Amino acid sequence: MNNINSLNNYQRKIIETINGPILVLAGAGSGKTHVITHRIVHMIQNVGISPSSILVLTFTKKAAKEMKNRIFNMMMDPINFHQITLGTFHSIFSSILRKESHWLGFKHNYTIYDYQDSKNVIKKILKNIKIDTFLNFKEIVKKISVQKNNLFSIKNKSKDQKSDYFSEIYESYTKRCFQANALDFDDILLYTNHLFSYFPNVLEKYQKKFKYVLIDEYQDTNLSQYTIIKHLVSVHQNLFVVGDDAQSIYAFRGANISNILNFHIDYKNAKVFRLEQNYRSTYYIVQASNSIISFNKNQIVKKIWTNNEKGEKIRIYSAFSDLEEAQYIASSIMSIKKKMNLRYEDFAILYRANRQSHIIEYSLKKKNIPYHIYGSISFEKRKEIRDFLAYLRVIVNPNDEESLLRILKTKNQNIVKNLLSLSKKEEITIHKIIENIEKYQLLLKINNKTKNRLKSLFFTIKKFRTNIEHDNAYIIAKNVINFLLKENPKNYNYENFQYILHSIFQYIKEQKKLKNNGDTSLHSFLQCFYLEIDDNINFVENEKNKVSLMTVHLSKGLEFSIVFIVGLEENLFPLKSDFKNLFQIEEERRLFYVALTRAQKKAVLTYAKYRFIWGEKKKNIPSRFINEINKNFIDIENQKCISKKKEIFSFSQENQNYQYSKIQKGIKVFHKKFGLGSIIELQNHNQIALIKFKKSGEKRILLKLNKLIIYSIDSNL
Repeated sequence: MNNINSLNNYQRKIIETINGPILVLAGAGSGKTHVITHRIVHMIQNVGISPSSILVLTFTKKAAKEMKNRIFNMMMDPINFHQITLGTFHSIFSSILRKESHWLGFKHNYTIYDYQDSKNVIKKILKNIKIDTFLNFKEIVKKISVQKNNLFSIKNKSKDQKSDYFSEIYESYTKRCFQANALDFDDILLYTNHLFSYFPNVLEKYQKKFKYVLIDEYQDTNLSQYTIIKHLVSVHQNLFVVGDDAQSIYAFRGANISNILNFHIDYKNAKVFRLEQNYRSTYYIVQASNSIISFNKNQIVKKIWTNNEKGEKIRIYSAFSDLEEAQYIASSIMSIKKKMNLRYEDFAILYRANRQSHIIEYSLKKKNIPYHIYGSISFEKRKEIRDFLAYLRVIVNPNDEESLLRILKTKNQNIVKNLLSLSKKEEITIHKIIENIEKYQLLLKINNKTKNRLKSLFFTIKKFRTNIEHDNAYIIAKNVINFLLKENPKNYNYENFQYILHSIFQYIKEQKKLKNNGDTSLHSFLQCFYLEIDDNINFVENEKNKVSLMTVHLSKGLEFSIVFIVGLEENLFPLKSDFKNLFQIEEERRLFYVALTRAQKKAVLTYAKYRFIWGEKKKNIPSRFINEINKNFIDIENQKCISKKKEIFSFSQENQNYQYSKIQKGIKVFHKKFGLGSIIELQNHNQIALIKFKKSGEKRILLKLNKLIIYSIDSNL
């Protein structure tokens, strides 16, 4: 039931103001989801607005799922709930594109390329045009993404040589994706803009359908998203957006803070509401956060307040080294947990850069503290999963060249080069070559055995494809897995596929709850899967009751009882950049604000006077952000530093002479995989160390390719 009594008078005014453009400035922990969901239910049940005319856009699957659950539980008639269009920007507009793709020349069964697919395509293009090495394929992928999100045209070529090359690469990349009937993540928004800009009949169709548009986290929108929304609401102007400019931290992805700062300019008659009461954090955390963000000039001024308890002041700890910092964090978790009767899942350790996690992991392991690092290794990047997904993608879209090449590489690495060469020469797809392998056998210079393997592969995929109309995604996926296990029993293990099979099963289960059993097709599952890869974070059941380690960016939208924000040093947080650039500094300050406002009960800030980065000992000065916190809200903790003789070094190809001079027989070291050990012998001019590990036995370690922690000169384990 929609319990409107749970809202105060001001919140009621927000949900009862229905028509026209509305901006809700929602401070951290102010209950914005509560207001959005009540507003949607109020529109349907009290105002009589058709749920099919409501479009709700979020940035993550997690946020969309939370909203769906809340709305469903409040609705008197759950049948109406399923008529609401609610999801992420990419999932909603990908669905629209599939229905309207023929206007743009794409088939409805297009593949969604992930980051790795895009990199592979760019690599091939750079190899084919044989350009100089000053163009890095990772930079090219990033630049293409920026261009698409900012709706830049590539038609006007620059006189600059690099720009000319980029235009050629961009055009080639676009052509290859089109031929493969594939869209990358940014294309979903780009082509939706094309659809609405060049086909007014299509735009009018969706303007009539979506008469009420609601957007969560509006401060994270980029130009592409902003323009789509402008198209959709240009007639009725019924746009309701919620956001917080103080939490705009995705400029590196193209997010434009001016979208929220200038909302009242873009929409002249806009009404602006403010949610300024923080329900999450203690008084000291709220006030410290306010004092930090007040230093930003580009902001909409808000006064966040709370009725919560005062709590503890922000604790600041100055460590001698990053090792001591990590040891302090581990010890503090143990003492705070016991004192406050908490669970490990109540703690989070936030850092600016992923490289900071290594030494923290080491200290947590020493204390037997369970933890999980979020955002470290993506499930979909595992070899067996990518092999499996390649089959599913080719079954749905025969023109998906990247997936077909991956399958062929698992069969015969040598044939791939010949196929690519012939495909380019004959201007024909690899799929067509394999389909007509008898015709192209001589040109490929392959024997009958290889030819028959390719024929067999073609017919296997074709057989799977014949079942695509009547079998659901789970049945097809299970058949593909059985095929892989039978064909390559040494390379694959059923246990490796269990997690994704379970995910597909859950997807089918959820779809069957929807009207007319939803869409259980393989095609629909793949769309859902690839659109959710970019979600900020996904907590799974087996990661409960563990300390959470993650970057500050990943923490957005989350909350924890106790939060440690580590590495608060100049050039680390704020991250080294152009400190004269006001925009960059303010972005970093907003990032720190996000980190601090994740804490409910207690926030601990740490920094190290010395930190070892890439094998070099760096002296640091405290972050400016520490000095910007009002002194009335902080408590500086002074503890005796741990012995300075404990040092940390990372071995890399840089500065090898400097590093090797620190290595000697008998010292105790820590290796991330093998654990604690001591050096028994040095070989090959100190480039290889024979190390006796406490749990793993003796191992020879090539120093320049491994990262070790030199813990002490005591060899006793």
